[in-house]
Amino acid sequence: MKIFSQAPTNIAVIKYWGKNPKFEDYHIPTKSSLSFSVLDFYTKTYLDFKPGNGTIFLELNNKKINPNSEEFLYIKNFFEKLSTLIKEIKNYDYSIKTENNFPTAAGFASSASGFAALAVAIAKVFELSEPKIFEKYFNSEQKISSIARLGSGSAARSVPSAGGCVLWSKPKQDLTTQDLNKIFFCSDAKTLFPPNHWEDLRIFYIQLEKKEKKIKSRSGMKQSVSSCPIYSNWVDYEENILLPSIIKAIEKKDFENFAKSTIKASNGLHAIMYYTFPRIRYLTDKSEQIIELVLDINSKSTKLAYSFDAGPNPVLFTLKDYQEEILDALSSVVNKKDIFITKPGAGAFAKVI
Repeated sequence: MKIFSQAPTNIAVIKYWGKNPKFEDYHIPTKSSLSFSVLDFYTKTYLDFKPGNGTIFLELNNKKINPNSEEFLYIKNFFEKLSTLIKEIKNYDYSIKTENNFPTAAGFASSASGFAALAVAIAKVFELSEPKIFEKYFNSEQKISSIARLGSGSAARSVPSAGGCVLWSKPKQDLTTQDLNKIFFCSDAKTLFPPNHWEDLRIFYIQLEKKEKKIKSRSGMKQSVSSCPIYSNWVDYEENILLPSIIKAIEKKDFENFAKSTIKASNGLHAIMYYTFPRIRYLTDKSEQIIELVLDINSKSTKLAYSFDAGPNPVLFTLKDYQEEILDALSSVVNKKDIFITKPGAGAFAKVI
């Protein structure tokens, strides 16, 4: 039987940067994060399954992936983690063919959409073949988002089917347990506002660089958690001040305060990276040029917000009324073919084909 699934990329405005070091493999965040699911950039996955013993075949963008490659090992480790709680995962063999409609290693969060698409597909497998297991482990989107989190933390935010503005919450209390069920499902994601809540919001992805970054996010955030002396202060500030502020701005469609909070969150993330030892630098001179352009435009009237993840490529937020003006301003520093315009969209889904 074959399952088709699709999941969007997401762009975080309140960032995920750091895992609970006691539960490193389970991607349990030190603080909550907030993102928008994106309409036009997504991963499609075709999952064929049959009774077996957990064998995996993987194809990415029409290319067979070698079992010794990094991409394959990410998928293999994801299934291994799942099987520690859900033994029945190994009752099947899986043929996974997945494709992105955007550049895979160019800052478009392909691991988030990829693992979200895989998680909803696996949930559909058990809904069809083992309903009791489905009811126990997969019977809500929040549970499925927790499972996607095991592959890539940010994937949790790409799961909720309503999409739009999604909150991925940190655990409600400190984890002291060794109970796998509690560890698996202690941190999940849910939609706060659907895509049509803020119809006029526009998102610009700008591709300044296409090459892969030297320091992977996983190793970079681990470095920050262990060595940055102001890390805990940043976590407290983001969780208790910046996050409530930006949620309120989104609720009221208050672009000025949304833009200020988004910029503060981006600046804060990269300040933490600079304070990490050794220092982590993802922003380039070209990135800084975009920041200066945004600040210059906003000096007259707030029309733009920038947000940088762990990489040099900016994501900009603006409103529909300013879209053409912003595009013209950007074209003086960026080739128009490297600018991708989208808006908030729906989340993940899976179906039998």
